[in-house]
Amino acid sequence: MSETTIQRINLVSFITGLLAIVLGVVIGILGVWEAIPTSSGLLWRILSTDAIVFGGAVLKNLAIACYRKPGGTIA
Repeated sequence: MSETTIQRINLVSFITGLLAIVLGVVIGILGVWEAIPTSSGLLWRILSTDAIVFGGAVLKNLAIACYRKPGGTIA
């Protein structure tokens, strides 16, 4: 895998994680304002999906970090 490919994967993963955080905050605020109903469990399903997406982005960044050698070069 080339360095350019790794950088692109890392960038997409970073943006995905950042968007997941922002969406989590927005969804939480909408839940507090009761714009998303909590009685049906919809809010918690949305938040758990968002948490899974965020976790995937974090694991992808961790995999990239483990793939590289300590000097920053590709293993």
